[in-house]
Amino acid sequence: MNNFGFNVNEVIEKNRTTIEDIEHIEEWLTTETLPKLAREQIIAFLISCDNDRKMTKRTIKCNYALKSSSPDLFTNRNIRGTELENILNVIHGCEIPHRLNGYLIGISKLNDTNYRNFNLVAYIKLVTMSLETICFRENVPEGLILILDCKGFSLMHLSHVKINILKWFLQYVQEAIPIKLKSIHVVNSSSAIEVGFNLIKPFIRNETIQNVHFHSLRTMEFFYENHIPKSYLPKDYGGELEAVSYYHEQSLERLNRMHQYFEFEEQQRYKDFNFL
Repeated sequence: MNNFGFNVNEVIEKNRTTIEDIEHIEEWLTTETLPKLAREQIIAFLISCDNDRKMTKRTIKCNYALKSSSPDLFTNRNIRGTELENILNVIHGCEIPHRLNGYLIGISKLNDTNYRNFNLVAYIKLVTMSLETICFRENVPEGLILILDCKGFSLMHLSHVKINILKWFLQYVQEAIPIKLKSIHVVNSSSAIEVGFNLIKPFIRNETIQNVHFHSLRTMEFFYENHIPKSYLPKDYGGELEAVSYYHEQSLERLNRMHQYFEFEEQQRYKDFNFL
């Protein structure tokens, strides 16, 4: 199985990490009730933690603990399945091909604004799959800049939100993903978004809150000048690149190519592992 987009030796040659750090984590894994990770997986965790061994171990433990505690989100990860096919009609997401200072830019937006069609669990499942796909892109990203387009999001969407699932997801994103989340930009913000954000704010760490930025149509020039230039944005947001729908299709192709990886990763996990 090799769906990893980078070569271990090339990453080491570029001084993104060291063979000593990789071997240290490999040896540590043999002493834990954890899956035996491929070197590419270890590299993703190390780079996301700035090669801090202690933090890397903590992140790996948290990652597999949370996966174990929510099996529905991490089994049958097949975008050809009905659940994910449906949410892909509701949500469009993509990765921008150009990196901003080494950071990959990801975008998520509503394609279907009918709240009845929004499935939070399916959406979170899709997001976790997309995050893992990003981790194993060619030339491992320094981290992720996320744009959440909330146009069409209403208070009725909040009626589909389950706090316990959101709490789990926020812990996963903040403590367990093998990629550094540099910043989150909420565009087309509204009063419904303010209500939703206040709902989840108790579960967000202060350092994360400081990296969340809200933008309306009136403040987009500030967004271009201080956060993401137009040359890195789709034309949906006044940028110079192709539309989100174009890059969405490319991202779907990447998720399809990762099908073998998702099967491998599921088999790799110990079924009875639960760190929590």
